[in-house]
Amino acid sequence: MKFLFSVILVIISFLGISKIVNGQIACPSPFLYRATNDTVGDYDLGYQYINIGKPLPPQLSFLNNCLMPCQSSFFEQDSWNSFNKLVKQMGAVAFTCSAIIMIIYGPLMNRSFFKFDRHTITVFCFALSTFFIGVSDLMFATNDVDMVCPESHRYARQTDKTCATNGVLFQFGWLGSVMWFAFLSIDGFFRASGKKMNKIAFAIVLASIWILNIVLSFAPMGGDQYGAYFVGQVNCWILVKNWQYAFFWAELIVSLAIGFVGICLTIYSLIRKTSDGNTLKHVTPLILVFLLFCQYLYMIIFYGIINEKKDHYQNILAEQVGCIFNNALAKMKVPGIVYAGECTFNETITFSSQYAFLFFVRLLGIEIFAFYLFSKETLLLIKSSYIATMFGLGDKDAYDVELEETD
Repeated sequence: MKFLFSVILVIISFLGISKIVNGQIACPSPFLYRATNDTVGDYDLGYQYINIGKPLPPQLSFLNNCLMPCQSSFFEQDSWNSFNKLVKQMGAVAFTCSAIIMIIYGPLMNRSFFKFDRHTITVFCFALSTFFIGVSDLMFATNDVDMVCPESHRYARQTDKTCATNGVLFQFGWLGSVMWFAFLSIDGFFRASGKKMNKIAFAIVLASIWILNIVLSFAPMGGDQYGAYFVGQVNCWILVKNWQYAFFWAELIVSLAIGFVGICLTIYSLIRKTSDGNTLKHVTPLILVFLLFCQYLYMIIFYGIINEKKDHYQNILAEQVGCIFNNALAKMKVPGIVYAGECTFNETITFSSQYAFLFFVRLLGIEIFAFYLFSKETLLLIKSSYIATMFGLGDKDAYDVELEETD
């Protein structure tokens, strides 16, 4: 962690920096001292202490009251700038891509939408979900870091401006994409095998997914769970890992299981129909579902590691800062302080793993666009759309005829 080397330079430049600066207790830059006896209450307000995690000599006891900066010291500022830039730029692209697919597959252009066409509605719902992720990213782009860091050393909480809204939008979009990915895999199997689904059954599935998504997105507000996490996310999201497991990761695990079954059944159906001239057109959606499966799998592995090792990562950072200051005070011959030897710098979260996580979440909206925009199905939807037929450029039955022939 290169950040810690900058701490060393600060210490050296100030000859070990005293804990008293102009009569005020000071912490090493970029940390900030906060006098408190209620660290738990402060956490609820958004303050994150470095938490040395072990008894300290009196001369160093002030370090337990040092606040972590927002955004956190797990990454250098250049790294955070890269993360923020990725979310802003890629989020805007994903928002636009999702909106285009929503328009084509939604009721504005899709004549089959209100006929409860299973496939087009499923694609629309997935695009709608990634659209909400894009909206949350645009909120971050508009408000910048102030949305997650209302103060230099305080992380946003649900009571802060825009954080609750951003958290709900992100959760709603991300969770929705997960559940509709699962159904997209089942839809692929139905299309590849030629099986049909009762429209009433599909209506029940449609309503159930959206109702469940709404409940799981708004319920965390009852526990004041939305806020800025000091690692993993750039947006506001669910703070406590047990709440994350209950309201997101459990649903993702179930969706991955369904997705895996759907992928296997689709492959099996395609193998059985290798002589069918329509087999190739089912391969592209299968590739999309497989890529989504891999991305969601990476997300759960990454966040699982983060959640399980969060306290460990904090302790590494805290111990390294404590070691540096201990040695600095020892060199100043402060009574009672013993030189602790060379301070080691252990890796916590790599830049590439964090970047990949943020990238994969934003890639969802771009993928649905890339895989469906130029498909034959999309071209038929455009040809049969209200707008195309209004100007005499299309055939209102084009998509339905294709559907009858192949589905």
